[in-house]
Amino acid sequence: MKNNNDLTANDKHNYDDRHCYNNLPLHEGECLVPIRVDWDMVKHFNMDRNNLETWKVGPHKVLVAFAPVPVENKAAAIKNFNRDVREFYESFQTEDVLSLDQFLEDSASDDGKGFEPASNENLEETVMLRIIIEDLFKQVRAINPRYGQILDMLAEDYSKGEIVDALKLRKSQGYDEIKAAQALARKLYYGE
Repeated sequence: MKNNNDLTANDKHNYDDRHCYNNLPLHEGECLVPIRVDWDMVKHFNMDRNNLETWKVGPHKVLVAFAPVPVENKAAAIKNFNRDVREFYESFQTEDVLSLDQFLEDSASDDGKGFEPASNENLEETVMLRIIIEDLFKQVRAINPRYGQILDMLAEDYSKGEIVDALKLRKSQGYDEIKAAQALARKLYYGE
């Protein structure tokens, strides 16, 4: 929904041709501004994925949604967006950068200080995780055999399209069943 915000000549940040993350219309005196989001936020706030954009900011990509703010708060909101994006990517930078040569040299050293990429120290954890997952799949199969079959196929790296074809379902029905199978597994795992 378009909204006239009485823009000044040097206001280059007009996002009112976009849609709000939750599809609600703008009220009088509001405008849209970008907000940095992640996929957890998208799920938690039930954001409409059609209203999201991926922006390239420097060498990074940023997932962006649009939120309404009072027109008088627009400049501060855009400044906050820019600061949030900058701080988000700065959090990934580290002073302790290891070069590939150093990594390979350390991993080959016999002094016990190096990292062995093929280490089996976590074998017990991996086995326990597989047992937990198998138990979870059994619980799902007991409740809904088709959902169990879907989870088995996902575990075997079938794509969603391959699963839909294998189960001979319509595309939308198949995606709904896959989502429902995952939701049931999540519910059982977290005890919801």
